[in-house]
Amino acid sequence: MFIRRMVRPALALMVAAGLMLPLQANADKLQDVLKRGYLIVGTTSTTPPFGFKDGKGELTGFDIDVSRLIAKALFGNPDKVKFELLSNEARWSALQNDQVDMVAQFATITPGRLTRVGFTPRYFDSGMTAVVRKDSTIQSLQDIDTADVTIATLTVPEQVDLMKREVPSAKVASFETVDQQFLALRSGRVQAFLVDLPIGMWYAANNPEIRVVPELFSGFQNYGIAYKMGELAWKQFLDGFVSELTSGYSYLDYKDLYQKYFKVNPPPQRPYQLSGPK
Repeated sequence: MFIRRMVRPALALMVAAGLMLPLQANADKLQDVLKRGYLIVGTTSTTPPFGFKDGKGELTGFDIDVSRLIAKALFGNPDKVKFELLSNEARWSALQNDQVDMVAQFATITPGRLTRVGFTPRYFDSGMTAVVRKDSTIQSLQDIDTADVTIATLTVPEQVDLMKREVPSAKVASFETVDQQFLALRSGRVQAFLVDLPIGMWYAANNPEIRVVPELFSGFQNYGIAYKMGELAWKQFLDGFVSELTSGYSYLDYKDLYQKYFKVNPPPQRPYQLSGPK
């Protein structure tokens, strides 16, 4: 009885002092976004075809257009979005500090990242490969595993760890952007650069002096939209949106974006619907 009498006043004091407010605030991200009237997205402008500047200097790309679809779902207007350009590492702290509402920046879902931020289901699958000069003698990933080769990665710990595991003899040089990796390859500073397969294919298609090594360093990787942990209503909205985009109500929008930036259809999400009657 004495303990019960003590606990109730203590809880009342905690509420009065605002000690329990963070739990309430974390549940209101969706309402905060709706009340503000626009979406704030962390992204990049240096990684085509996901986020880059077009010939007019306008921000465009697959991740940019996906973000605009989310803004349209929230506000009925795809232009109700503000983009914050972030480095690869800064995107996580930007989420945790509420600088952005979400990150759409070709972010690979990894076990380590899942301890820091939340991710939606996959909205794009990929894998890591290498890009080399067209006249390079490198024909396979095994050819990179030598002290004579320097391979460029992004300043992402997971990429550096992958190189140490897969090509331990090679030297590693890290850069902030894929553009910097590409310039290092073109200048001869490095002999290869590690890149997500669709990004490498875009660079090779637009720069005939380079080519993609036809082999993956890793198995498939999934990209997800990242958000701050603890925001339940916001998580449910983003998870539901991505699921419907990639395999449901909004699939035709997804297909249009995929064709626009990758010139192919996305993988069939429900093959049994396409096979016809037996």
